[in-house]
Amino acid sequence: MSGTDPADGTAPSGRRLGGWLTAVPEGASSLVLFVLMAMTCVDVIGRELLGAPLDGATELTQLMLGVLVFAILPSVCLREEHVSVDLLDIWFPDRLVPLRQAILNAIMTAALGFVSWRVWIIGSREAEYGDATEFLEIQLAPITYFIAVLSACGAVAFAVNVVRYAGGSGPAPAGGDDQSSV
Repeated sequence: MSGTDPADGTAPSGRRLGGWLTAVPEGASSLVLFVLMAMTCVDVIGRELLGAPLDGATELTQLMLGVLVFAILPSVCLREEHVSVDLLDIWFPDRLVPLRQAILNAIMTAALGFVSWRVWIIGSREAEYGDATEFLEIQLAPITYFIAVLSACGAVAFAVNVVRYAGGSGPAPAGGDDQSSV
């Protein structure tokens, strides 16, 4: 029941965009990871014990890994949990770190927004041509659109960080319990 008012069970009025931006994708990525794990177990057991691997497991694995990576992207962007190289941090003045982070997050907002736009165009092309996987004939356009939308959500997460740094609070905490409004 964390994140709810104990008196009436409703969400607190301080709930911000970041909570929504991360909760749904994190749930989706958890579900995809579980399905991927179960499918891999079935495939390995079928291959090793029964001599009959799961048909299309390779295609499904590839698609699910793409969904998994991009489903978690908004959360990673919002919390700045991505891989970063900090070789120059020891020479960078502490008082300028928020400004640097705001600038970097603004650049990443634009870059991920551009990526989202281009991926959406690719999805439109895939839909137009009817592109599908070779063995299972799964349409690729819906997955590509999903990747484009979650990339856009990642761009929004970076934009939220720009606002947070401008307000002096930095990225969202890893626990997601921050109740400041943005």
